[in-house]
Amino acid sequence: MEQAEKEKLIEALHSLKKAQTWSTSIEGVSRGEYFTLHMIHHLTKNTNESKPGARITDLSKAAQMSKPAVSQMLNTLENKKLIERVMDKNDRRVVFVKLTDSGDEQLEKTHKQFQFWMDQIIEELGAEDTAELARLIDKLRVIMEHLPQPN
Repeated sequence: MEQAEKEKLIEALHSLKKAQTWSTSIEGVSRGEYFTLHMIHHLTKNTNESKPGARITDLSKAAQMSKPAVSQMLNTLENKKLIERVMDKNDRRVVFVKLTDSGDEQLEKTHKQFQFWMDQIIEELGAEDTAELARLIDKLRVIMEHLPQPN
């Protein structure tokens, strides 16, 4: 690949990261907070008394984040009263996380805004380009997952 093509790709990725809509908070929560709330919601769909929420280890795996990073994010969400931690009644070392009523409301508001943006993007791109973009992003993800680590 020529240097000019490399620079174009780097600039495109950098400009995407800088896109104003994505860099601001969504309805009062950051993108990371939204995706964490969404992941907690997804992991707790089928909870019961024996499993009153998402285990932090499951959340860490699903979000592909380190446990300290997840813990820091959960502290932020807990301070905003969007989540609560619940200890396992049988094993106090196990901690579950679940959305509070405020967390559910926040997730719903944020999800509506996110869906609005997705609808706008898809409308502007069109169905064919949207499908191609999704395919290329997934291909990029696979490539990046298999890149050798620097020495």
